[in-house]
Amino acid sequence: MAKVLIVDDEPRVRQLMRRHLEHSGHELYDAEDAQAALDAMVQVPCDVIYCDIQMPGRDGLWLTAELRKLYPMSAVVLATGVSSVPPQISMQAGVLAYLVKPFTRQALLTALDTAVRWVEDTRTHGPKAEDQGDNVTDWLDELKEL
Repeated sequence: MAKVLIVDDEPRVRQLMRRHLEHSGHELYDAEDAQAALDAMVQVPCDVIYCDIQMPGRDGLWLTAELRKLYPMSAVVLATGVSSVPPQISMQAGVLAYLVKPFTRQALLTALDTAVRWVEDTRTHGPKAEDQGDNVTDWLDELKEL
């Protein structure tokens, strides 16, 4: 069972995501902004973080960079209502998936499954020495080859 943190400034979005994920068997937490997310991670380090990109104050890309530094064994899934942010930008931050709102329940669950598998693999095998800065991208490439 993974611990999942949902970070979005819109309460209705957080509630909807919780409803979609509540039967997944994972522990769910939420935060309304980047600072609240960092505070929550200090209290309960989560395995998977769903993070909205556009939020008041510090945005999701800033939060992702902080999470990757402080919690490199946690997986990040970015979500946004703006489709003009190219996925390659978010992938450089070390995220596992990129969801454009409105996304389907199935897309959310698929991203969760991918993230949980990455966390389990990383915790079992650890990050590779040669690609510690970008082990997420390499892991995704390895999955494509299977």
